[in-house]
Amino acid sequence: MWSMRHTVNGSLCINDQIFHFQNARGYWEGDEGRSFPKQYAWTQCFFPGGSLMLSVADIPMAGIHFTGVIGAIMWYGMEYRLATYLGAKVVQIQNKKIWVVQGDMELEVRLLERVKCSLKAPVTGNMKRTIQEGAACRALYRFGKSGRTVFYFETDKASFEYEY
Repeated sequence: MWSMRHTVNGSLCINDQIFHFQNARGYWEGDEGRSFPKQYAWTQCFFPGGSLMLSVADIPMAGIHFTGVIGAIMWYGMEYRLATYLGAKVVQIQNKKIWVVQGDMELEVRLLERVKCSLKAPVTGNMKRTIQEGAACRALYRFGKSGRTVFYFETDKASFEYEY
């Protein structure tokens, strides 16, 4: 992740259509891998007071597979990081729901309604796989810490990929 939330100003021309941005919000991440995981889920969302990103994937390593987690929640200037290397565990990933627990924190995300857009994705460096991304989906997010709910909301402005 390079930026969880930044200001965007400028214009973009796609197929002769110009899109103008003034004081818009932006999210920027990068990936240097050669293949998308066989199974994975990814979501990103802006909301009042913050933003979040969560990625869960089947990770092949040294002949075994495990479910890896990486996520970050920005909430009123605080950052909460969820990661396999910090002890995060996936409690549930099914029926378009992901529930991750790490110590006294838990994050639940649910894809409620997806607006699909087909994108090409790499397989061993070649763009030959098609994935479904939704840039404006309806989703539910719940984050808890120390046994209390920090936030719980539903939005129709979530980005979501769910390939499980």
